[in-house]
Amino acid sequence: MSSNLTLEEIVLINNLLYCENLGGPRGTFLSTIQESRTIGDYVNGVLRNAAQIENDREYSTGVTGAEYKEILWSIRPNQHLKNIIIKEVHYESEGAGGGRSVFLFDPEYNEAIVAFKGTQSDAEWIDNVSGLYVVPTEYQQNALNWFGSLDFSGCDIITVTGHSKGGNKSKFITIMDDRVDNCFSFDGQGFSDEFIRKYADEIRNNQGKIFNIIAESDFVNILLNDVGQKQFYLGTNFGRLGFAENHCANAVLFFDSCGSMSLWKAKGQDKKMMDLDKMLNSFIRSCRMETRENVANLLGSVIVNAKSGDTDKLVDTFADEKYIDSAAKLIAYILKYKYEKPVMVESVREILNQNGFSTGMLGIGDFVTNHELLLSLIGSHPKLMLWILKKKNTPENITSFLSKHMDLFGLLVLISKKMRRINPLRYNGTDLCADDEDDSFFINKTFYISRRKKILLALIVVAVLIVIYLIFRMKVN
Repeated sequence: MSSNLTLEEIVLINNLLYCENLGGPRGTFLSTIQESRTIGDYVNGVLRNAAQIENDREYSTGVTGAEYKEILWSIRPNQHLKNIIIKEVHYESEGAGGGRSVFLFDPEYNEAIVAFKGTQSDAEWIDNVSGLYVVPTEYQQNALNWFGSLDFSGCDIITVTGHSKGGNKSKFITIMDDRVDNCFSFDGQGFSDEFIRKYADEIRNNQGKIFNIIAESDFVNILLNDVGQKQFYLGTNFGRLGFAENHCANAVLFFDSCGSMSLWKAKGQDKKMMDLDKMLNSFIRSCRMETRENVANLLGSVIVNAKSGDTDKLVDTFADEKYIDSAAKLIAYILKYKYEKPVMVESVREILNQNGFSTGMLGIGDFVTNHELLLSLIGSHPKLMLWILKKKNTPENITSFLSKHMDLFGLLVLISKKMRRINPLRYNGTDLCADDEDDSFFINKTFYISRRKKILLALIVVAVLIVIYLIFRMKVN
């Protein structure tokens, strides 16, 4: 890495991208009114109006005015960071997701810094998961196009960075444009198997420039296959947003009594996230390419609706006719995964519980597993099903949840049918690398035996037993 920025400075720059209306309109960092000014000009201007910043108000998701003041005060003594010039602020059109980014210049070292803000809109969330079936995605290409339009004459070093979706954009640009010298992706998601294989040469050439800064319990970086070096950092404890706070840009910031900011390395990734990462990879690999668009749209809708912690909206998404088949496969996959990987399911349960979702919803998994045959036989008659469940003394939280969501029974019946056809350990769940070019990478040979081989093995066993039986009869006679 040839950048003259410290990791702390990189993380602070990414936090500045989320600053909006701190003390008034001029408190927005990504605004054209900031162009030609320095980071120091912006910070000093906002802090002069610090009294106008409401401490308890959330100025961006999960980050309050008091926390932003803490961030800005930690920048104030850093003359290197304050001297960086804001050369150009860029907004994508609303039709292109509204993504935001900035071109910065460090005059001390002639270093260009191009930074991308995280997911700006629901459309960008949908684009995040469209990477399952589109290579590259529309908004990745938009970011590359804007980057290609910038004038880097006079720059000795080119560094790209971003948080969340911005981190993914920065990795994409680094892979696709050899001019980039450094990439610092902060909690950015990865790329599909198809992307890794299509751009294997480009990845091999440029992955050494990529450094991933990851909160140990972040849940976005686990999406798809990551590229580059990783370092995990401690995150803050759960606060107002519960588990969702792990993805806030300030999650890894720790301040001492003097207001100085530090990052603290973690021993590794949170095991819950590691388990979930492998499960999602193996599930995606089990989906045929022609069905992945629907799966991606389901996941995008789940993310958008789940951000508010609203159980009803989440249930409506799963039961929606557009998504019901993909939802049934995903849930059936998780439930079958439970047989071999029970710890992973407990990880999912803990995550949902920390986000405040209904305990009735948490019990649905066990309900389907324990009543698979009953659902297959009479699940299409919800009232009769509920009557039987009550007679069997099923926990009240489950029966009341099902009574409230009668439209779920169609989904549950479909889940029970799909569970019989799913082998959740067929596909390898580890991240694909540019050097993994053999198709056999995807098949988990340790656990997987194909249906044809199972039938052949069964026939061989039966034949052997028949031969043994005939030999035994001959000896007796």
